[in-house]
Amino acid sequence: MVPGAGHNVIYTGTYSKPYAPGARVGFGILPEPLFTAVQRIKGNHDFGTANLLQQLLARALETGLYDRHVAKVQKNYARKARVMKRALAEHFPPSVEIRESGGGLYFWARLPKGISAGVNSKVFQTALKNDALYVPGELCYVDDPSRAKPDNEMRISFGSASEENIRKGIARLGVVLRKCI
Repeated sequence: MVPGAGHNVIYTGTYSKPYAPGARVGFGILPEPLFTAVQRIKGNHDFGTANLLQQLLARALETGLYDRHVAKVQKNYARKARVMKRALAEHFPPSVEIRESGGGLYFWARLPKGISAGVNSKVFQTALKNDALYVPGELCYVDDPSRAKPDNEMRISFGSASEENIRKGIARLGVVLRKCI
């Protein structure tokens, strides 16, 4: 830890994605001088997190259920990531640069310069017509007047798809890319 960082860093997280989507229970670690102000603001916005949800989560953490569940989910996602990695290697043209997932639920693909993957691009529209979906990379960047958002990137998720659908979707997207590149 950087000396003094404890007074300058706010860390937030959620239990929704790894444990209970829809539960909307999160946490924050913040410097003491900010704690009371943030607690009041949060209370004014949502009148507090449901006590039942907090109690259920506390029990899951105390009993080890949360940790066991997260370990199981991690294994499932790791298997899906391997399936997608193999499908990308098999179906995508070599000119497409693939960045492996670094802990998230998706891969990044960068098309050659000059080939757009944006919302209005031929690649995206053709993918939709062929029942393949990805998130255009331009939607994943914050607006920054000092630099343009790259429009040749795509974020491809394996999170909610079955292994069979990952294979089918990547094969379809590979056909689209071979036509458009």
